[in-house]
Amino acid sequence: MKKKLLIIEPHSDDGIISAGGFLLKYQKELDINLCLVTASDLHMYHGFVSRQTRMNEYQNYVDCFSAKWIRPTIDEYQLPIDKESILDKVNRSLIVRLLEKAIQQVQPNKIMVMGPSFHHDHVAVYEAVIAATRPTFQWSVDEIWILENPTYVHDPYPGQFMPNTYVSLEQRILEKKCELFEKLFPTQIRSSGNYLSKDGIIKWAAYRGIQARCEYAEAFYQYFLRI
Repeated sequence: MKKKLLIIEPHSDDGIISAGGFLLKYQKELDINLCLVTASDLHMYHGFVSRQTRMNEYQNYVDCFSAKWIRPTIDEYQLPIDKESILDKVNRSLIVRLLEKAIQQVQPNKIMVMGPSFHHDHVAVYEAVIAATRPTFQWSVDEIWILENPTYVHDPYPGQFMPNTYVSLEQRILEKKCELFEKLFPTQIRSSGNYLSKDGIIKWAAYRGIQARCEYAEAFYQYFLRI
């Protein structure tokens, strides 16, 4: 049977940036479930991007990987919450409860979540996932992997993200990942020279590849493993 994977993403493009190569490499072996925590209208570096545009892009991403979009509801709140970039204003217990519901719905073998960073949305979601997977929760996953992206080079606490798990990527898979990022998230990819541009992602994969003793790689921190 395919293993159930649940990726919990603060923002719509977090998963493809951090684990797009992993998904392409192991897609056929996984039952992929995607959970977006927040999406809003935003004035970005290149102009206005609507919540609906972000949602449409995410739906295309879900469809591309033949995944399921997990959208639990509690009272009047349904994921994704309309509080992007201000998720710190949302009661943390609500986020935990919504993610508990997502985990209970999927009952995944593996959870992936963006690690804490300079972005408070990342911190809020990471801490909520750790709370939602506490030892006393009714569903216990086999693995929890922490994701990164190239902007983690701007680390508020030097050495905070210390990868211990690497997924090696062939050049064709990395090129396909970049192609999908451009195609699925045209409002999010940056121009050349930025950490979140095509060339930035390739350079970061090459850097992680050096660490992993291969040409290219994605890096993760394995927070929990039960075998």
